[in-house]
Amino acid sequence: MESLLYDKTVSCPVCKHSFTTKKVRSRSLQIVERQDDLNTIYKGINPNYYAVWICPECGYSATENEFDSFNPLHRRVFEENVKSRWNKRSYCGVRGIKEAEETLKLALLIGQLLKKSKSYLGTLCLKLAWLYREASNTKKEREFLQHALTHLTQSYQNERLEGGGIDEITATYLVGELNRSMGNFREAINWYNKTLEHPNIKSRRQLQLKTREQWRLAKEQYDNEKENSNAQATIL
Repeated sequence: MESLLYDKTVSCPVCKHSFTTKKVRSRSLQIVERQDDLNTIYKGINPNYYAVWICPECGYSATENEFDSFNPLHRRVFEENVKSRWNKRSYCGVRGIKEAEETLKLALLIGQLLKKSKSYLGTLCLKLAWLYREASNTKKEREFLQHALTHLTQSYQNERLEGGGIDEITATYLVGELNRSMGNFREAINWYNKTLEHPNIKSRRQLQLKTREQWRLAKEQYDNEKENSNAQATIL
């Protein structure tokens, strides 16, 4: 595993402490499986374990794309709620699933405190759900899938989709897929339609094909649910 990692030196934008954190050599990754909600399984390593950078000095935590985006206006709320309670510890080495869970939850907490975008919070919740899936914790997986669905839906409705490394096409597909996984088949169909009707969907051929496939699956599930409901109503 360590051959797939390297050290990167980072400066904390809050306390200016310099530290090293592990990064994944993306060019060395070998894909094993792509799941319907865009979770990708790789051979020998889970990059989501290293998605969050954490300053060991003050506890400031965020994903790589968000790490330097600290608003000085939030310094007081951060110092009162995180830094003052932080027991200095390091997540700078090789991480297991427990450390990955802790880092993602800390980034989520700080993201909420600092009023980060809903798309960013949604992607963190999605990564946590994938982590619980890996651990076969179905209850926690569904809990965080629901959180991800709520955040991403609100993001699409109220934000410009730039934060969290997610674009509009991906967001609408994910909201559709998360609705389908939660049994909201009619809603899923509506969101898949948004994806397929997006003016730039032809530039995302693979996702376009995947969306069509999931649309057909959701339609079949919706029809079966409706048929079963009608059958039960007839019996009653």
